[in-house]
Amino acid sequence: MTAPQSSTPRILVVEDDEALHDLIVRVVRKSGCAAVSAHSGEQALAMLRDPAEHIDWLLTDIRLSGAVDGWVVGSEFSLTHPLRPIIYMSGVERDSRSRAAVNSIFLQKPVDVHHLLNTFRELTTGA
Repeated sequence: MTAPQSSTPRILVVEDDEALHDLIVRVVRKSGCAAVSAHSGEQALAMLRDPAEHIDWLLTDIRLSGAVDGWVVGSEFSLTHPLRPIIYMSGVERDSRSRAAVNSIFLQKPVDVHHLLNTFRELTTGA
């Protein structure tokens, strides 16, 4: 018997900068969502491929340390959730015009905390 899914949206936060990761997790929780953490693209892929893991939305830095970047993580998420938004972040301007998935949101770093909080609130209310 499996446990029922929570109605609280679960956001996978993929960010390799520890301080920024912690800040984003706090903002996710303040918005009323649950945060699931990955500190690398490889870790995020493992979580997305785990059938026991339930992820509603993805927030990923594009430029991650390691071989797997945020574009790859976003593509993996889109395979199983093609209509769900992906929030991409980058401090590099040209990333905003690159390979973003349909329905995606791009946030330029440094990320404004109030804008990030409003983004999560809009996702949860469907506004």
